[in-house]
Amino acid sequence: MMILTNRALRVAGAGVLALALAGPVLAKLTDEEIAQLGKTGTPLTPVGATRAGNQAGTIPEWTGGIQTPPAGFKPGEPWVDPYADDKPLFTITAQNYEQYKDNLLPGQVAMFKQYPETFRMHVYPSRRSASYPDWFVEATKVQAKSVEMCPEYAAKGELCLINVQPGGGVPFPIPKTAEEMGWNSMLGAYRGTTVDAMGDGALIDSLGNRTDVIIRSREYWPYQVPADKKPTNEWFTQWGGAFLCDSWQIEQPPRSSGLVFGGCMYAQNTDFQVYLYIPGQRRVRKAPEIGFHDSPSFGSDGQRTVSSRWMWWFGGKEPRHSYSMQKGKELFIPYNAYKIVDPNLTFNDIYGKKHVNQDILRYELHRVWVMDSQLKPGFRHLYKRHVAYFDEDTWMGVAFEAYDAKDRLWRVGEQYNLNLYDKRIIRIMGDSQIDLVNGRYTTYPYWHVQAGKASGFGMPKFETTDETTVDLTIFTPQGLRKFGTR
Repeated sequence: MMILTNRALRVAGAGVLALALAGPVLAKLTDEEIAQLGKTGTPLTPVGATRAGNQAGTIPEWTGGIQTPPAGFKPGEPWVDPYADDKPLFTITAQNYEQYKDNLLPGQVAMFKQYPETFRMHVYPSRRSASYPDWFVEATKVQAKSVEMCPEYAAKGELCLINVQPGGGVPFPIPKTAEEMGWNSMLGAYRGTTVDAMGDGALIDSLGNRTDVIIRSREYWPYQVPADKKPTNEWFTQWGGAFLCDSWQIEQPPRSSGLVFGGCMYAQNTDFQVYLYIPGQRRVRKAPEIGFHDSPSFGSDGQRTVSSRWMWWFGGKEPRHSYSMQKGKELFIPYNAYKIVDPNLTFNDIYGKKHVNQDILRYELHRVWVMDSQLKPGFRHLYKRHVAYFDEDTWMGVAFEAYDAKDRLWRVGEQYNLNLYDKRIIRIMGDSQIDLVNGRYTTYPYWHVQAGKASGFGMPKFETTDETTVDLTIFTPQGLRKFGTR
């Protein structure tokens, strides 16, 4: 009898993966496929969504999304709800959810069962609000004709991209594989070039007691930057160029204040290269556990894994799951939740004892892409199965479910994305992840308007390439040392 070690199982799994992926993952889009994408007159939208509405008429045609800010909006102030006059079509509760079950996520059904008295979903008319800068539309056409999954994935199961073009865009607007869809979820939405914002990553225990973890978040997206404006520092140019650089600095609670990390991930190395400054030790150390697979998310008290960031994340260059995808599933998902950027909302208004206040959320019927991640033989991960849902109009994650080793539904999450129409930036402004087993729930450091008001930081800064004011050195080991010793 032959006994395989974990390493042997991983090698065997990689061999099977190579056979499965050797064909389509290297295929670039043809001119004929690119011609299907466009703002008007094409079967697909600029990012690859189906332009037409559904047969029932409950999902409308995409006609360009929000083109101008609504009346009353002033730059630099909170975003005015463009759909404030909409009324709910109906409300789904624990008493009537069965009649809507075909369009509900398993996680939503679980919430109705676990919290029948408080969990409800107000369903509004579907508004396909997504819109994109003109340069992003053109960049997608250029990117999609060149970018490819690297041969190392088919050969060794190592994630990377080659032939990446400067200037961003959706890398795979007509994805042929689940892996290409995964890249779209990471890179395919224009989130702005830099971000500097205060956020609240609340931790709520099973009794409803809350700890507010106030974090200053800084992001930089070199992937979206044109060639003549990319930084020349080797830290940003190595491994085919940085895609995303990220930094979090804890402001409170006091026991963690001053803890800060910074780092980047790259086209040919998706293991997050990150360094951590520890105030008590007054030193900077490499922190490979940050951004890696099922490691606990920074500041989450172990209640989140890296793999559920943005509802789904590759988590490293050697995936531990195999992936499959489904296109066009019609589901009730959080959408256009402009109520959550109301500056008059307090943290007490937002966070309930068991889950986020459902009365500030808006659900709509939309088509989604589904990513089903199944743990590969010989690999370890907290989640045996992880199912994520991406909005077809933005490629942003909107929800997930995670299952444990016994195939029990363990954790569920939702993400609240908005079109910040003054710059046509798609941003996450809130989320929620719930542990159905221990009864705790957490939010990521979003809720930027409220956190900025509570901390005195002010409104979040979502900037384009021409507006960048973030000091990019915070994403480097040397710069992090400078920030940490201030």
